[in-house]
Amino acid sequence: MPIQKIAAACALLCSAGFASSALAGVIAGTGGTPSSSVMGATDATTYAIAESGPGHSLVVPYFTAQNGQMTVLHLVNTDLNNGKAVKLRFRGANNGDGLLHMTVLLAPGDVWTGAVTAGANGIAQLTTADATCTSPRLAPGVAQAFVTERLNPLWTANVQANHTREGAIEAIVAADIPAAAVYGTGQQERSALFTAIRPVNGTAPCTDAALNGALLEDTSAEATAASRGLATPTGGVAGTWYIIDVPNSTTFSGAATAIRAVNNAGRNARGNYVLFPPTAQTVTAPERYTADPLLVSAGFATRVKNIDGETSEPTNAAVIQARYYDLPDLSTPYYLPAGERNARRTAGDLSAQLAATEVMNQYATDPSISARTDWVLSMPTKRYSVAYDYSQPPAVARVYSVVPPSDLGSQYFSGDDTQVKTSPESVCSQWNLTYFDRQTSTKLALSPVVACGTVATLGFQEAGRSGVSASITAQPRSDAFVSGWASIATNASDGRPIIGAALLKLTNPNATPGVAGNYGLTMPHMYKAP
Repeated sequence: MPIQKIAAACALLCSAGFASSALAGVIAGTGGTPSSSVMGATDATTYAIAESGPGHSLVVPYFTAQNGQMTVLHLVNTDLNNGKAVKLRFRGANNGDGLLHMTVLLAPGDVWTGAVTAGANGIAQLTTADATCTSPRLAPGVAQAFVTERLNPLWTANVQANHTREGAIEAIVAADIPAAAVYGTGQQERSALFTAIRPVNGTAPCTDAALNGALLEDTSAEATAASRGLATPTGGVAGTWYIIDVPNSTTFSGAATAIRAVNNAGRNARGNYVLFPPTAQTVTAPERYTADPLLVSAGFATRVKNIDGETSEPTNAAVIQARYYDLPDLSTPYYLPAGERNARRTAGDLSAQLAATEVMNQYATDPSISARTDWVLSMPTKRYSVAYDYSQPPAVARVYSVVPPSDLGSQYFSGDDTQVKTSPESVCSQWNLTYFDRQTSTKLALSPVVACGTVATLGFQEAGRSGVSASITAQPRSDAFVSGWASIATNASDGRPIIGAALLKLTNPNATPGVAGNYGLTMPHMYKAP
C-alpha cells in the first residue's frame, strides 16, 4: 500500500466498524512467556543509552540528500527468536516535522536497508532493494517520496523540498513477533504474522491478510494483541548509517545511538506494547501517548514556559491533529502507564539520559588539504519540549510542553533559553563556543553559537563550503583558526539532550590519477555530563 494512501486505508478501516470505536493503547504486558493470550510482563523501569549496539529504540543523528548525497540506513535484528515491528520515522532538521512514517517488520536475524536520495523534483525519497515486509508496503526498487504536509505551508515548493533533504531518523521497536508455535486452535502453530514475515527461499511472503489483520486493526486489549502474534518488545535491534557524497567520492558513517529499556538492575527488559496502526485515523486524547506540544489537545501545551516549568497562555486548540501514524514516538510511555504526565516524564527521562553540559570535538580547516568540518548537533527530544507553530506570528510561535513535569526537575528548553528565528522559522538556543589551537593547546577565542532546529550543523568554514552541503540549520563560521579542538557550553546546569559527530572532509592534492583523493572522517562527540 503506497504511503500516500494511508488516508484511504483509514477510511476503509473506519467503515468496517472496528477502527472508529477502538481506543489506541499503550499496553503493559502480563504473564511469563508470551503466548496467544499474554504478551510477556513489562518489567522495564527506565532507559539506558549506548552509543552503539542493539536497543529498544535507535536514533540516527543526521541524514542528508543535499547536493547529490545519499544516506543509507541499516536496521539489524540481533534477536534470533523474535521478529520485530519497528516504527521508522524520518524527521526534518528544522522543527522535527514528520517527513515519512512506516513500520518495518524484521524477521529473526533479519537486516533491512533503505537509502535516502533526492528525487527529480528535489523532494527526498526512500528506496530499498530489500524484501523485508513493511507497512505501508515499500516495494523493492520503487522510490517513496517524503511528504511535505507538516512543513510550513507558506514556503515555496522549492523551500519545502529543501526541508525534506536533511534531518534525523528514529526507529522504535513497538512489539516483538515471537517465533514460538503457540497459536492456532491447537496452540501448536506459528502465528500468521510471523509466517508472513519469515523469508521463504529468500523472500518473505508479506501476506496482506496477515499483515493487515495484525497491524491495521487497533486494539487496547492485551489478549487481542497477543492472539495476533505480537508480544511486548525486548529490543535487540541495532542500526548503522552512512552518507555517500557520490559526486565527490566521500563517505561518512556511524552507528545509531541505542536507547535500551532496562529493569532496576540495569539489564535489558520488556517494554510496553506501543504498536499503533500506520493510518491517518485521528487520535483521541493524544497527550496520553505523546508530549509533542503541536499534537496534544487544547490546554495541554502552552505558549509561555519558564525554566521552572511555570506556564501561561495555554493552547486553545491542538495545533496539528494527531494521526495514528504519528505514534509511537520517543515520548510514548514505554515503561509507564499511558497518560499525559507519563508522556512528559518519558520525554524528560530520555532527555536526562542524553543531556550534556558541554560538547567537545576536533576541527580542521587546513587549506592545503581543503579541509572542511561540520559538527552535527542533533537534539532527538527537543521536539517534545518546544516546537514552532507555523500558523502563528513569531511572538507566539513557540509552543511548549512541560518536560520533565515541573516537580521532577527544571526544563531542558524554555522561554528563558530559546529564541525564534524567522528565516527559516525555527526555535534556537544560544550557546558558547571556545576554540583551542592544535599546536599550542591555547585558548584562541570564545564566541556565541546559535543552534537552531532539532538538528543543528556548525560549519568551521565560510558559507558555501560545508563538507556535507548543510543548508537547513547550518551556521557557518570563518574565524581563521586552522585546526585544533573546540568546546560548546550549553549554558544549562542540567545540560541539553545532544548527540552527533564531527564530519571532516579532506582532499589529498598529491593524489595521482586513478587513486582516491577525497576522504571522509567521522569523529563522535565527547560529552561532559551534568
